[in-house]
Amino acid sequence: MVLAHGFGCDQRMWRHVVPHFADDHRIVLFDHVGAGGSDLSAYDPARHGSLDGYADDVLEICRALDLTDVVLVGHSVSAIIAVLAANREPWRFGAIVLVCPSPR
Repeated sequence: MVLAHGFGCDQRMWRHVVPHFADDHRIVLFDHVGAGGSDLSAYDPARHGSLDGYADDVLEICRALDLTDVVLVGHSVSAIIAVLAANREPWRFGAIVLVCPSPR
């Protein structure tokens, strides 16, 4: 289960959710570039100037951890990022959960 926070948040927003799933799921938390404890030097204006770059980041995480059949939970703008990522590599995702999706 990959939990992706919205802009203006960081991975700590999931602190009350994680305990409910941790016994049965592998939980992957991360901070989008520019949020929380992310490496600010990783920000690339060309890449992160659109949500496609953030979708690339999510896919890189999934590839690096060799994740398949992922439940990808996207909050706010990350709901749209999740849809973009799943459209690119649909075989990687078992389900997508959109929490308060914001339009793009």
